[in-house]
Order: sequence, then structure tokens, then C-alpha cells
Amino acid sequence: MIHSIPAEFPLDEVQKRMQFLLGVLPAIGENIVEYQKEVVANRNALPFKEILANVDEHAERPILHALTGSFPDDRFSSELAGDQGEDSDFHWWIDALDGSRNYIHGNPLYCISVGLTFREHPVAGVVYVPTFKETYRAIFGDGSFKNDRPIEASGTASLDTALVASGLPYQRRGIITELIGDMSAILSAGAGLRKTGSAVLDLCWIAEGRFDGMWERNVHPWDTCAASVILREAGGRLSDFQGRIFDVSTGDVVASNGLLHNDILNILKQVREVDGIN
Repeated sequence: MIHSIPAEFPLDEVQKRMQFLLGVLPAIGENIVEYQKEVVANRNALPFKEILANVDEHAERPILHALTGSFPDDRFSSELAGDQGEDSDFHWWIDALDGSRNYIHGNPLYCISVGLTFREHPVAGVVYVPTFKETYRAIFGDGSFKNDRPIEASGTASLDTALVASGLPYQRRGIITELIGDMSAILSAGAGLRKTGSAVLDLCWIAEGRFDGMWERNVHPWDTCAASVILREAGGRLSDFQGRIFDVSTGDVVASNGLLHNDILNILKQVREVDGIN
């Protein structure tokens, strides 16, 4: 779906929403950075879920309040609050803190991700990295940017010189063998392997050429909606593990600079054939 766009694509309405979003995220990000100090100091005193609920007060709720107040007819889906609003052409997908475990441990690698679909097609997205005050943004057909500087995916064409990322889903007990098999196969192909702890950040780093590819299981629309537009507009490619065209419902994602995509897909396919996995 990301490679096709509705015939009537209201660019002016998308631009208006993105400009508003770019105006509110820095202040919310600053609040998150300040609150991280308190979280780190008290992380052993509170259950993990309670910490996340407290983060909701500082991150997700302010974003939802701002967006629902300005665009009340849109629909909203976020990681913590779930779905809000009636069916609408415009649908926001919000992950107010991707990389929550990093955040709780004082690690700077976390971000805010807000994506927008129009009639189910991802058309725009903003990813804000509060610690570094970095903003990744894109609107379908208008290029991809980091802090207003155009970015593009790398030209790396061989896995033996590539830097590839992956993540470990929280619900991984039943697929540990498969995850280890994937990593072993990618490493055997000569690629360097990294784990940031944030799927959103991995996708943005492919968009700007810091990484050359990634794969991850069990991701959600609020993880991929914004970054999928940013990566596509930077010249990258996304699909599921079988190479089918990406849409926001895709749960198992392969992303790359485009040049390495088929190589990564073939490696993952071979692992599953050996292990007897579909």
C-alpha cells in the first residue's frame, strides 16, 4: 500500500497537520528528557508497567491532547491509549516513547514517532529524538529530511560491507531459536549487526545511511507508520518477510536501502526452509 497513493491526495491538509505536529513535539520531547532523570533514579522502586503509565502522562497524553484538540474529526491510535475517534480519512499512529527500556535505563536511544495515513495509506510522518533534538520528517512525494537537511539511504550493495540492525520482540520465548538462526545467518554473510532497542530509530538510521538494512518481528503500526514514509522517501524499501509490499498492518518487517533487500529476504527465507518454518 505504501507504493500506491489515493487519486485524491490532499497535500495541503497533510502539510497543515505536519506543521502543527512539528511545532508541538520539541516541548513534549524536552519534558520527556527531564522526566527521564526521575525515572532512572526510581526505576527499581516501581513496576515496569507503572513506569510506562507514568510516562504516558509526560508523552502520549500531551500529544493526543494537542492533536485531538486541533483535528477532532481525525482518528487516532496509540500504543498506550488504543483507538480514539470515528472512522476518518485521516488516521494518526502514535508511539510516544519507542525504546522504553532504553529510556528507563538512562540510555539516550529513544524517540517519539507520529505517523499519518490517508485512507489507510501512509502519507506522512515525524520522528523526534529528544536527547539529540533531531527531527526526521517526510511527506509522500516530497523527500525525506533530518533537521531540514535532505537525507537518503546508503549505496551499500554488499552484505559483507553492510551494517544491519535487528530487534528482539518482548514476546520472544517461543521464537528464540528462529531469532538466533536469523542473526547467525546475517552474521555469516559478513554483515555487521547492531541493536539500538528502537525499531523506529533503526528505520530512520537506514533512511539517512547509518544502517543499510534491518529486520524485526512483531512490530506494530505505531512503530512503522511514520518511519516507513521517511525511509521510502529517502530511497529505501520495506516489505514483509516474504517480500510482499509493506502496509501498516505488516507485523514482520524487512527494511533496507533497496540494494540489499533481496539479499536479506533470501537469507531469512533460507533460515526458515532449513528450520521448516513458513
